[in-house]
Amino acid sequence: MQVSLITCTNNSEKTIKDCCLSIFSQTYENIEHIILDKNSQDKTIEIVKQSKLGNQKIIQQKSSGIYGALNEGMKAATGDFIGILHSDDELLDKNIIKTILEIFMKEKIDILFSNLLYTSKHDTNKIIRKWTTKLNEGSQSNNLILQKIRSGWMPPHPTLFIRKSFIEKNEIFYDENFKISSDYDFIIRLFSKANARIFFLNKFTIKMRFGGESNKNIKNLIIKMKEDFQILKKNKLNPFKLLLFKNFSKISQFF
Repeated sequence: MQVSLITCTNNSEKTIKDCCLSIFSQTYENIEHIILDKNSQDKTIEIVKQSKLGNQKIIQQKSSGIYGALNEGMKAATGDFIGILHSDDELLDKNIIKTILEIFMKEKIDILFSNLLYTSKHDTNKIIRKWTTKLNEGSQSNNLILQKIRSGWMPPHPTLFIRKSFIEKNEIFYDENFKISSDYDFIIRLFSKANARIFFLNKFTIKMRFGGESNKNIKNLIIKMKEDFQILKKNKLNPFKLLLFKNFSKISQFF
């Protein structure tokens, strides 16, 4: 079984090497690494090529924005399972992919999510925030997951691994009309599928540098809030109640 990991790059020379090495140091070897590059003017692609230790596919991004790139990557992926690893993220240890694949094969699931570590932008050994949940590890009831989503809870996007046939069968891709919050919309639609077989892995799997596109500046924060509101209305959820819960629930993760 093959896993496709999708990475979007745009002048990512400071972090892409760690991202690549975390992939190609995995004990599970059948990994396809798809890099979508949007006209990087620095040494990103040079570093990517130097880090090549396995099956690597570099694609010049044709669409605009990160969500267009992710859609291109998912359509280009030849693996049985798809994960997203942003250019400034890392797999936490060398057995992550092996562990995840074993669960997919044993449990016959469509979607897996896990815990996430947010680190300092400049030092990935410095943990700033931890995403965890009170769910017990294992297969999850669709009704329970939907109930939690309708209450403002959301699994961390970078930890998602999805069976490719499930994506294709249900035609679930990112809405490119949203520039910052399309991952939120994607997750709601993904987990809302009644036929989804979902598994929670109670393990930290990804290190994510704190300080992404959504909170880069005030302008982006405002765009994100507007998009979150539109997404909740689009998916027939209560935007006022959920946005309040969604933002306040993050506070405890810093302690």
